[in-house]
Amino acid sequence: MAQVTLLCGPACAGKSTLARELEAGGALVLSYDREAWARGVRDGKPSQQLMHEIDDDFHRQVADAVSADRHVVLDASLSTRGVRDRWRMRCGAMDAQVELVVVRAPLEALLERSHEREAGPESVVLSDEELRDYVAGFEWPGDDERHRTVDTA
Repeated sequence: MAQVTLLCGPACAGKSTLARELEAGGALVLSYDREAWARGVRDGKPSQQLMHEIDDDFHRQVADAVSADRHVVLDASLSTRGVRDRWRMRCGAMDAQVELVVVRAPLEALLERSHEREAGPESVVLSDEELRDYVAGFEWPGDDERHRTVDTA
């Protein structure tokens, strides 16, 4: 049975680093940040329309990979329960095994990493205020959402 790993966490938590490790092991990584960058978004703020297009493309790519029995990693914030539930339902309908991996770090570490970042395909740059607001509004998985946690700091 194919496996889909859903990476969940705020910017600078270490999701893309973990995704690259899994990619080196043969997984297909689908990254919203990489894809938005490839489509010309340089400010880390893709339009809703573009996000819907990327989401639809990723759904098709996940389906193709699952049918080929490949391990797929979705590198995304998955910052709300609704988004995570939608991806779990999609993958379940494909008969894939789904694992939710929550990647976390203390706010101080996120801010420090953010200060070291330069904009790039895997590096959305946020101001301190934007990052604080993002983390404050993050809908972390609760006990009723099966997940594994990776602390990166």
